[in-house]
Amino acid sequence: MDKLITTGLVNNAYGSSSKLQGGAGAIASPEEAAGVNFAELVRNAAQNTVTTVREAEQVQQAGLVGEVSAQQVVEATMEMETTLRLAVSVRDRLVEAYQQIMQMPI
Repeated sequence: MDKLITTGLVNNAYGSSSKLQGGAGAIASPEEAAGVNFAELVRNAAQNTVTTVREAEQVQQAGLVGEVSAQQVVEATMEMETTLRLAVSVRDRLVEAYQQIMQMPI
């Protein structure tokens, strides 16, 4: 199935990835990397996912009453779908890593 990829969707994906990386082309120094807390990264990613889903739901509801165009509804839905797929993928990787750690001999 072919998917419609819009400029807005590409810009949103680029903006999201830039936020995760700390800005366009930003490389964290060892001092900055030492201050990063994994739990905070996971919490922030989960909060961003929830925010994206809620925003998409609001756009969908506005589309039902005719306040926004069908294009905006489709873009919001595609962004939500991409975000959820990423969240599920990250969750699966975390579970897999946990299972591997639990199988390690002590």
